[in-house]
Amino acid sequence: MVKKHISIEGMDGVGKTTICNDIANKSDFIHVEKPLEKLFGFENYIEIRNKVNNIQNRVFTSWFYGLSNIYLYEKYKDKYVVTDRHLVSNYAWSGEEKNLDIYRTIIKKIGKPTLTVILYANEEIIYNRIKSRFKENNDLPKIKHTKMIYEKMEYFCNKLSLPYIFIDSSDLSVNEITRIILERVGN
Repeated sequence: MVKKHISIEGMDGVGKTTICNDIANKSDFIHVEKPLEKLFGFENYIEIRNKVNNIQNRVFTSWFYGLSNIYLYEKYKDKYVVTDRHLVSNYAWSGEEKNLDIYRTIIKKIGKPTLTVILYANEEIIYNRIKSRFKENNDLPKIKHTKMIYEKMEYFCNKLSLPYIFIDSSDLSVNEITRIILERVGN
């Protein structure tokens, strides 16, 4: 079991990776992104992930990404970790009421993150941040799902009693967001 786990959740373009890196730079937390990449290697992981994402069976995709969470907790036991996505994002994209038992089982086996942080930004800011990365980006079409995804994230946190906070990253600096999170987890 990990000692402490901060899970940074949210849509692409809200600053998850930036915040994870800043937390890791200013604390004892290790930033872990895509745990199964560590197991399979980058290219193999991307190939497997792309195949999994094309499968319509949400039970299957929930388990696949759930295995990533289980692997994370095994590989980094006794460590302080901050992740760019965890169970909440998995549920937001793959979860349904009929497969909620999968998430309960995973939590029963590995426990809950110390703190889940749902980073938010409005659709215009998300669009501009994603567009500034690359002119053509596969994440742009996802923006139309922003409202639904955040509703599912909040529903999931409440339903499974996860400790969480919402932070609007639109007008806060990276330092301000990191400070809020580290104070919340007592670091």
